[in-house]
Amino acid sequence: MRAKFLTFIVLSVFVCGAFLIQSCGKKEETTTTTLDTNKPQQQSITQQQTQQQSQQQEVKKDSVSADDKKKEEEKKKEEEKKKKEEEEKKKEEVKQDEAPKVDFTATWSKKCAKCHGKDGKGKLEGVPDLTSSETKGKSTNQLKQIIENGKKGKTDDDEDMPSFKGKITDEEIDAAAKYVKGL
Repeated sequence: MRAKFLTFIVLSVFVCGAFLIQSCGKKEETTTTTLDTNKPQQQSITQQQTQQQSQQQEVKKDSVSADDKKKEEEKKKEEEKKKKEEEEKKKEEVKQDEAPKVDFTATWSKKCAKCHGKDGKGKLEGVPDLTSSETKGKSTNQLKQIIENGKKGKTDDDEDMPSFKGKITDEEIDAAAKYVKGL
């Protein structure tokens, strides 16, 4: 009986071993098959990630391009603005060149120097110094108004600066204001 028992054990071990070997082989095949079926999924996932990265890079390029376009547009606008300003300056220069130039020195000697002096510092007491900062601080238009309308004097004899409107031309009044600014 012992021999039968030993034979039974040997056969059992042999059958179990064969079963284990067979199942191990199947497991490997299953694992390999599983890995093989996962490969296309992994490749697909890798392709999707690559596509997403490409799309992100394109979006970044597009946003950079948009920023560059905005900067270029702003630069063009600034250049156009500068061109317009330069054209306006040229037009103004042409207008000034076309305007009849009046030499006010002769008129100054005849009409202004008797009170303001040749140098504009004031010949008579109470007559303002036209070279002072107070006078220099006035705009050309303010000086033109004083020349056109006259001004109440602060002299001892209370003599006023007369109005020159109608006595000299508008061009001469303009030249007088510029002459005073240049003293």
